[in-house]
Amino acid sequence: MSKISIIIPVYNVENYLRRCLDSVLNQTFHDFNIYIVDDGSTDGTGKICDEYERKDERITVIHKKNEGVSVARNTAIEIATGEYFLFFDGDDHVEPSCLEELYETAIRQNADGVLYGYYLEENGSIIETHLPRMKKDLYQGKEIMTKLLPRFIGVSSKDIVNWISGEKDALKKENTALWRSMVKGDLIRENNIRFKPQLKVGEDTCFTTEYLSCAKRCAVIHKCYYYLVVRDTSTIATYEKDPFAVLKGKTDLLTARRELTERIKTRSGFDIEKYWCGTVAMSCVQLAFLMTKISKKKGWMSCYQAWKTYIKQPEVQNIMKCLHIPLKRTVKVIPFFLLKWRMYFILYCCVIGLQLCHYEFNR
Repeated sequence: MSKISIIIPVYNVENYLRRCLDSVLNQTFHDFNIYIVDDGSTDGTGKICDEYERKDERITVIHKKNEGVSVARNTAIEIATGEYFLFFDGDDHVEPSCLEELYETAIRQNADGVLYGYYLEENGSIIETHLPRMKKDLYQGKEIMTKLLPRFIGVSSKDIVNWISGEKDALKKENTALWRSMVKGDLIRENNIRFKPQLKVGEDTCFTTEYLSCAKRCAVIHKCYYYLVVRDTSTIATYEKDPFAVLKGKTDLLTARRELTERIKTRSGFDIEKYWCGTVAMSCVQLAFLMTKISKKKGWMSCYQAWKTYIKQPEVQNIMKCLHIPLKRTVKVIPFFLLKWRMYFILYCCVIGLQLCHYEFNR
């Protein structure tokens, strides 16, 4: 058994993969193995994978048909033997000291998980630095559920109220991507934690939430090790350009969040719905802006009806019914009151008007 298993799903990243793998192979820490899952790439990615497998015995390559990142990761989880797991993406790269410092922290803190920061890189330059916003270096016991997990699962109704009241960064949450976590292998194995194959977005949110709900000790390193490379051809960038894909993604994620909430409640007695119900309300508004942007191309009524399919779900209706929005003299409250009063047509028309004024909805 190696100390760390690194799982890297790849799909058509031939221009980035060598740098990713070189950054791992050049680590100051050497007791690790790498599982590269080629998810049906159609470019030269597969050949690069095989080249590196021949070069280093710590690398195992799995070629499979294209089924998405969740299935690719699950495939590797089934055979990975590491004491700890890391999930990297094939178009990103890491600092040389990443593995050594993460593992040293995990052992010293006896941690089930280690969270750390990341850089946002574009065209070879760092454009943003994202350090963890948590204040402590270690969370344990109940405070993982009450202080750490809420930073990842989503937006609460209280967060929306604070945002309406003008609180800065009220809606900002931690990035739930798995590439900024190291997780104990036994925690994943014993609790049978896997990625949801049907999720095209939000799979990391569910996985991170589930492992945190099972963890007893979680360490935080206030340092950046990971370089997230921004590119227009990435899976998430392509997804975000298609409002109908976003609509389906949010619908599937809502179902997954509900199922996850019930599992955690059954296992621990802790109800986490209050931590993410505000996300649903924000999604209603966000989707209205997305769908109205393409009304001319797809047809105004078809886009409106598609948007309503999300709003009319019983889960969404129940959450909106329980959402308490304060009366404030600000336009921020208007969409939420229109949603609560079920004045969907008026809200949609208001959004069209804002679009004509080139207004951009930003959380």
